[in-house]
Amino acid sequence: MISRLDRPEAELKYRSLIKGALYDQPELYQWWIKQVPTPAAYRKLSKKKKNDLASHDLEHLSPMLSAIEAGQLIIKSPREYWGQAYSSQIIGPDLIDHFAGCEQEQVALICTDVHNEIIHFQILFAGGTSECALYPDQILRIGIQNCASGMILAHNHPTGVPKPSEADKRFCQRIEAAGRLVGIPLLDFIIVGNTDYFSWRENELFLNVPNND
Repeated sequence: MISRLDRPEAELKYRSLIKGALYDQPELYQWWIKQVPTPAAYRKLSKKKKNDLASHDLEHLSPMLSAIEAGQLIIKSPREYWGQAYSSQIIGPDLIDHFAGCEQEQVALICTDVHNEIIHFQILFAGGTSECALYPDQILRIGIQNCASGMILAHNHPTGVPKPSEADKRFCQRIEAAGRLVGIPLLDFIIVGNTDYFSWRENELFLNVPNND
């Protein structure tokens, strides 16, 4: 697994950034930290609460809130996945950024050509907070339509913990077997958490479970 900022580091960075934004307003900085002590606390704020915070000091807090909202929009906005997909160390961190803030479980398909260049990226399914429907035939159809030579499947765990479930393992086995039949190998199966990811290729024992299907 590759890890980004863990919770203590993220909170320390958050406080540092807020302090920098309010460098000439130490009392306002202390007030803000009491109201919104962590990044997680900010994510839970309602629109009304954000407006209330901004109205406390329109000159300083309103621009800062706008900057924070702009940052969140940048993180959540769709991105193009073009380039090379030689390993999970390249794809994994980008996927962490892609799924940041997503509260639903989603499945993404990345198709590659014979040179491992990414030629197609698509969100296939979006479910609830704990599971989403997966249809192997649809996944392979998209791979065939895009003339893929390989495919990478990725999905996020809204819990933030990228530990593979037994259902994940069985599904990965089915896709790998189906991919071999149609000549589109499954290059990797990546599960994305809040700060790290799980790669099947980095953990080969991931597939060593009985397949009862």
